[in-house]
Amino acid sequence: MNEEEYTYAYVVVHLPHLILASGSPRRKQWLEALRIPFTLVIPNIDETPYANEGARALVERLAQAKAKHVGRDNPESWILAADTIVSFEGKILNKPQDHKDAMAMLRSLQGQTHEVHTGCCLQRGDRSILIHDEARVTFRPMSEKEMAWYVSTEEPMDKAGGYAIQGQGAYFIKKVEGSYATVMGLPIEKLIPHLKSLGLLKAWVRLPD
Repeated sequence: MNEEEYTYAYVVVHLPHLILASGSPRRKQWLEALRIPFTLVIPNIDETPYANEGARALVERLAQAKAKHVGRDNPESWILAADTIVSFEGKILNKPQDHKDAMAMLRSLQGQTHEVHTGCCLQRGDRSILIHDEARVTFRPMSEKEMAWYVSTEEPMDKAGGYAIQGQGAYFIKKVEGSYATVMGLPIEKLIPHLKSLGLLKAWVRLPD
């Protein structure tokens, strides 16, 4: 059979069971795009930062806590958990408490560059793999009218930093340095090698048409 008669595709067979410990639609979409079968379980943990806790330490701690929480009832499954935080000038920007808070966040970010940290944990039993990635996002200058319009869409209200890069918030983005996937909430580039090594993601194979 000639080379032209083959196509390439991911094939997932005999994979270990994976649980996605997240309520994020973006993380769910990433696994679906990679054709990785998984079960969804939303963890319920306290996400309050500790005093003087930095962004990297926070996302790593929360990712591990989410994986551990779901793993207690699923010791034979691999658990994938993650957490994403926006940081500006050393200050952590969580989800806005209300519209006023969302406006304040957008005012501080407009025309500036901030950091987005995502921590990711793969865990099964006593084995744990911790991943961290950071990206830098630059906003273009924004008018009060633009910010008020964006807040009125309600999109910022359940997003760290008060915006969604994969949604209408993309309108305000000038530049991204680093992984777009990390800003969305899952450091795919760093995660994929681990998924492969654990047998959760199969390599490319040749398939006849």
